[in-house]
Amino acid sequence: MVKKPRILLQLLLVAVLSIYTFSLFTHPIYSDEASDLQQQIEQKNQELLQKQSTLSSVEAKIKEISGSNNTVSQKIALINAEVAKLDASITQNSEALSTKIKEIEDRQLLISQKKVEMDKLSTDLYMQSRYRMATFFFSGNDWGTLVKEFFLKQSSISILKQEVEQINGEFSSLEENRALLETEKANLEAQKKDMDDSYALLAAEKARLQKELNNQYSTKSSLTKTIGSLSKEISQLQQYLLTVKSGGTVVNANSVPQSSSDPQSSQLYFINNAPSGSFAVFSYGAYTWRHGMSQWGARARADAGQSYQTILSAYYPGTTMVSDTMSTIRVRSCHRNGASCSVCNNPTEATYQFEDYYMKKIAEMPDDFGPEALKAQAIATRTYALKATNYGANVIDDDECDQVFNESVYKPNWEVAIAATRGVVLASGGALANTPYAAVHGGYSYDMGWDTVSGNGGYLNWEAEAWESKAGVSWFYKAWFRKGYSLTGNNCGHLPWLSNLEMADILNAYLRWTAVSSDSRIVAIDTTSCWGQAANPYTVAQLQSVVPNPVTAVYSAIVTNTNGTTTNISFNTNRGIINIRGDEFKTVFNTRASGALRIPQNGDIININIEYK
Repeated sequence: MVKKPRILLQLLLVAVLSIYTFSLFTHPIYSDEASDLQQQIEQKNQELLQKQSTLSSVEAKIKEISGSNNTVSQKIALINAEVAKLDASITQNSEALSTKIKEIEDRQLLISQKKVEMDKLSTDLYMQSRYRMATFFFSGNDWGTLVKEFFLKQSSISILKQEVEQINGEFSSLEENRALLETEKANLEAQKKDMDDSYALLAAEKARLQKELNNQYSTKSSLTKTIGSLSKEISQLQQYLLTVKSGGTVVNANSVPQSSSDPQSSQLYFINNAPSGSFAVFSYGAYTWRHGMSQWGARARADAGQSYQTILSAYYPGTTMVSDTMSTIRVRSCHRNGASCSVCNNPTEATYQFEDYYMKKIAEMPDDFGPEALKAQAIATRTYALKATNYGANVIDDDECDQVFNESVYKPNWEVAIAATRGVVLASGGALANTPYAAVHGGYSYDMGWDTVSGNGGYLNWEAEAWESKAGVSWFYKAWFRKGYSLTGNNCGHLPWLSNLEMADILNAYLRWTAVSSDSRIVAIDTTSCWGQAANPYTVAQLQSVVPNPVTAVYSAIVTNTNGTTTNISFNTNRGIINIRGDEFKTVFNTRASGALRIPQNGDIININIEYK
C-alpha cells in the first residue's frame, strides 16, 4: 500500500513524457514554412509563365516588324532608283535647255547685228538718194549710175530683211523648244519632289520601325534575363523547400566520402541509424589553419595525373622553385602529451644531417600517396624546415607543432621523392616561401580559394568536385565524437549525433550565453565524467529555467556557407527562428555538447553542415 503513490507517480511521469515525446516528433514540421515556400514557388512559376508568354509575343512582333522593315527598305530602294533616273533626266533636260538658251542668245545677238546693218543701209540709202538727186539735176551725172547704186543698196536691205526674218523664225522655234524644255523640267522636278516626299515618308516609317524593333529587342533581352533569374530563383526555392522538408541542409550522400574504416562518423551511418528528430554536426575538414597544401588533395591531384610542379603551384600560388639547402638541423622534443604548442616539458635536443637523415625521417605523408604527391611534400617539408630554423640557426620541434620527425620511420617511396627533389625549395619575393600544410582543408584554402576540379564551389553538390572528396578521406565531411583523431579515442558513451532535446539544449546555452556574456555553468553536462574536470553544469531543465521562453523543440537547421565559411545557421524552433553566427555556434557547441562531440577546426575557421533526420 505504501508503494501505490510512488507507482502512480511513475505512471503519471511516463504518461507525461510519452505525450511530450509524441508531440515533439509529430509536430507539423515546417507546415507554415513549407506551404509559404510552395506558395512562393507557384507564384514564381506563374510569373515565369507570364514572362515566357510575353517573350513569345515580343518575338512574334520582332518577326512582324522585321518583315515590314524589309518591305519598307525594298520600297526605299525602288524610290532611290527612280529618283536616280529622274535626276539623270533633269540633268539631261537642263543641259539641253542651257544649249537652247545659248542658241537663243546667239540668235538675238545676230538679229541685233543685222538690224543695225539694215538700219545703217536704210539711212545711207535715204541720204544718198536725196543727195544724188540734187546733184543729178545740177551736175548732169549719168542717170544709169544713180539708178544702179540705188538698186544695189535696196537689194542689200532686202537681203538683210530676209536674214532677219529667217533668224526670227529660228528664234520662234527656239523659244518654243525652250518653253517645252522648261515645262518638261518643271514636270520632272515635280516628279522628283513627289519621290522625295515619298522617300521622306518611307524613311520616317523605316526609322519608326527600326526604333520599335530596337525597343522590342531590348524588351526581349530584359525578358530573357528576367526569365533566367526567375528560373534560377525557382530552382533555389525548390532546393530550399527540399531542405526545409528534410529538416536540414541537404548534402548528397554520393558527393562526400562514406568511410569504411570509420563508418560511425559518416553521413550514411547517421541517416541509417539515428532516431528521427536527431541532428548531426558535420565538419568540412579538421585540424587545419587552411593555409598551404592539402595532403589528401595533393594525393587526388597526383592520382589525376598532375605533376608535383602543378600541385605546388596550385597550393602555393606565386612561388617559384629554386635550389637551397643546409647541412645540419637541430631538433627539439617537448614531450607535450597533447598539451598546446606553447608547452614544452623537459625539452631535449639533437643535431642531424639535414638532407640525408632528417628529411628521410619525416612522418607527414603516407608512403602510398604516389610519387608526385610525395615530391610536392618533400619540397614543402624542406622549405618549411629551412625557414623555421633560419637555415639551422634555430631549433625545430619534432611533432605537429612543426613537422613530425620519427627516427623509427622507413619509407622507401618517400626517400625516392627526397632524392628526386634534393636541394629544391619554394621561394617568394626573393626569400623562402611559407609552406604550411595539413591533411585536409575541407575543400577551401585561404591561399587558393576553392580546392576543386573547376576551382569553384558553394553550389549544390560542389563536394563531389573537391579534390579531398575525390581522395576518399573521411575527414573531408565527418561528425567528430571521439577524443583526439584516433579511431580508438574515447567517445564517453555518446554517439555521433544529438537528440532533439540535446540540440534544443545547445540553443538554450547560446541564448543564455548571449544574454549574460559569461556563465561558468555553460559546460557539457558530463564534463566531469568524460573529461575528469570539476564543473557545475546546468542540467537541461535548469538551463531551460534561466532562459525566457526556452527552446524545447527544434524542427530544422539551415546552414549558410560562403566561400568555405559558415556565416549563419538558422534554426526553426518552438519559439520561432533563431539565427546564430557560425563562429558563435562553434564556441557554444564545443562548450556545451556532451561527450567528445566537437567541431575540431582551428581559430576562427568554421565550415560545417548540420543534418536533420
